[in-house]
Amino acid sequence: MGLLSRLWRKATAAPSNGSASSVATENPFSASKGWQPTGQEDSQDDFSMHIPGAFPSSPSLSPRLAPIERVEDNVPTQEFDRMEIDVPSIPELRTDLGAHLRPTRLRRAPRPVPTQVSHPPSTLAPRQDEVHQDGMEIDDPWAERFRAYEKLPFGQPVSAVQLVHPQRKPVPLDRTASIFASEWEKLEIERRELEGVEGRPARIRPKGECVRQLSWDWLDKVSRAMQSSGVVAQTLSGDALYQKDIATCIKPLAWLNDEIINSYLAVITQYLQQSAGNKAPNDRPRYHAFNTFFYSSLRDKGYDGVRRWAKRAKIGGEGLLEVDTVFVPVHESSHWTLLVVRPADRTIEYFDSLGARGARQVKIIKSWLLGELGTKFVDSEWTVLTSASSFQDNGSDCGVFLLTNAKAIALNIEPTAFGARDTTLLRRKIVAEIMNGGLHGELSPVDKTGAILL
Repeated sequence: MGLLSRLWRKATAAPSNGSASSVATENPFSASKGWQPTGQEDSQDDFSMHIPGAFPSSPSLSPRLAPIERVEDNVPTQEFDRMEIDVPSIPELRTDLGAHLRPTRLRRAPRPVPTQVSHPPSTLAPRQDEVHQDGMEIDDPWAERFRAYEKLPFGQPVSAVQLVHPQRKPVPLDRTASIFASEWEKLEIERRELEGVEGRPARIRPKGECVRQLSWDWLDKVSRAMQSSGVVAQTLSGDALYQKDIATCIKPLAWLNDEIINSYLAVITQYLQQSAGNKAPNDRPRYHAFNTFFYSSLRDKGYDGVRRWAKRAKIGGEGLLEVDTVFVPVHESSHWTLLVVRPADRTIEYFDSLGARGARQVKIIKSWLLGELGTKFVDSEWTVLTSASSFQDNGSDCGVFLLTNAKAIALNIEPTAFGARDTTLLRRKIVAEIMNGGLHGELSPVDKTGAILL
């Protein structure tokens, strides 16, 4: 600080001549990069020196920009006619860029002079546009639709429910079902009666659970049969069934084998024949079930592969038209389905728990009918009914659905009355009814009250 004070006092001392006075009075803080004397003062002020950091350097002055000639393009006058700008009254900005920020007067473009084109006089009469009047003679499709309501009985559209029930029924506070449930049941009964007249299947649907529970005694018998190592049951034809056979039906998600399929279909046809009084040995059977190899032989070898099957069952030839029901189990691609042929009614039904329509299977079974009936087979007389089956929820219960569909048809129960939720009970009931030797006694589908259940 002492050095700076001495330099300051020496710089501000009185000059010896007039030329040095201008230098002595100049403020060193106004320099841009420290205090640097001009060329005229170099000889006199040789004491000046630049000390870094002593005085902060001021920012450099902005260079003055060279004047730029602004050539304005022709601007349409209509954009600026309403602008009132007094250019001389605008003060000049006190900056180095003031001259360049001052607006310039815009040049006015000359107004285009419209040219008038002279047209020769026309000899045609002036055109008169047609005047349309908004009246009823104009075709309005929306108006026609509105006027169509005038022909209704009440002059306006009404609800279809009001046509049947003009007066609204009071809704009970504790209502849990539709107030029209009773009317719907009556209409459903009439519909089924009409379907029966037209040749369509008219089957019943039990209220509540449609599968009757097994007693504790039969559940115990089935459980002990699974632990046996010998013969646990016999088919109606006298063949032995072992634990490995019934295990395919008892174990969950197991595939039913051919012995279980053939044994249970025989139980169903026996029940139908006994119910119809068709028990004499020499009578033509009204109900029959082919075994699991019939369809595959017919598919692979044609009618010649099964020519004698119907004859051995006493249903061959033209006498086939007197048979009521023929069950044909179908096994393709590890999947069981069921064909139901009713020769007396000239109908064919196909039941698939996966929802297929079975057009190819129906065509194959018609080839067998043609081979058996010959000229008596008229394709136009046969009807393929659109019958529905309940759906399985896995890839293993198709055999259970095949047998239960056959039982439901034999009992005239709607096949959609049961479902996948019943398969565990149905598997045990199939084994129990095979062990029982038929649908009789405690395992009869008809109870003391006359109710028919699966």
